[in-house]
Amino acid sequence: MNRTLFDKYFPEIVVISTIIIFVISLFIMKSVIFPFFAAMASAYITFPIFEFFLKLFKKRQIAAVLTVVLILVAILGLILVIFPVLLKQIESFIDYLPVLVSKIDFYLAKYLGKKIFSGRFNPGNMKSVFSLIYRNFDINNSITVAALVQKIFSGVFSIASIAINIVVIPFLSYYILVDWENLRDLYLKLLPFEHRAETAVLIDKVNDSLSGYIRGQLLMAFLVAVYFSITLTAIGIRYSFLIAVVAGIMNMIPYVGFFTAFVPSILLAIFDNGDLFHIVAVGIVFLSEAALENVIYPMVMSRTTGINPLLIFFAVFFGATYGNFLGIIVAVPVVAMILPVFDSFMMKKEMKT
Repeated sequence: MNRTLFDKYFPEIVVISTIIIFVISLFIMKSVIFPFFAAMASAYITFPIFEFFLKLFKKRQIAAVLTVVLILVAILGLILVIFPVLLKQIESFIDYLPVLVSKIDFYLAKYLGKKIFSGRFNPGNMKSVFSLIYRNFDINNSITVAALVQKIFSGVFSIASIAINIVVIPFLSYYILVDWENLRDLYLKLLPFEHRAETAVLIDKVNDSLSGYIRGQLLMAFLVAVYFSITLTAIGIRYSFLIAVVAGIMNMIPYVGFFTAFVPSILLAIFDNGDLFHIVAVGIVFLSEAALENVIYPMVMSRTTGINPLLIFFAVFFGATYGNFLGIIVAVPVVAMILPVFDSFMMKKEMKT
């Protein structure tokens, strides 16, 4: 018996509608939805750790508590260790940038007979611009972590909501980890009985795609940041930690992370260190990174459905244009969720009814 189109594509319609409603709600009610989004993201990312503790202790509550404690320790480490070092390097880089531009212009004038930056990007003016930006953001040596976070996320929530979220998000993460299976079953019970099994299969595919992509990208970002931080520091490239962190973050966009690190590194090797050893060393570091990533990336990302690089570029730019900072965060994960639904839809379309 032929099914109607609605019945045929019911799981795809329900899942894609849920994704759309969640994304719209996230942007419309940022302050309300964000704690749940952050808690779900934390629980989602750390679910393998939760499963490890669950096998070890056999109790979901104990496993969830230990997982949340690890999340809090990681956040505290980020705030107390990573942020201060990063801020110092940013401040130092802003002070040094006019000097670097002057050196580049000097060598261009020497070998090409022409200055590119002179009259357009005056080093003194550049420093003034960066200083003005810093003053506008009230970033100084006495800045507190709370103030910095508030400045960065001012479009998402206030200082008061940040304080509340710090308390609420760990509790929400705990309950999501403990009741994840119950929440999934409750969602399926809202659907007609005849569609539950097929929808459950599609949800699992979406879950595999999203989890594989997010965890894989986070692991790759961490590995890239650690690699560049160690190697660039070892060969004596200035601002190696800042370059490594930015490269790790930008690594979610194909090729961008590599060039984000390579361009400043090679410029510093040429115009700051100024010798053949550092230029060759930077070349070796980045050739090695490219070779290692070609080996490691398929191993780490083997669980993903494979997102086309052009689609990632489009998603990131679309998210940045229409969703600002929050849009950049959710753009590619949303694509990772939609792809299995699209694949399922196309498979059914090609099947004979």
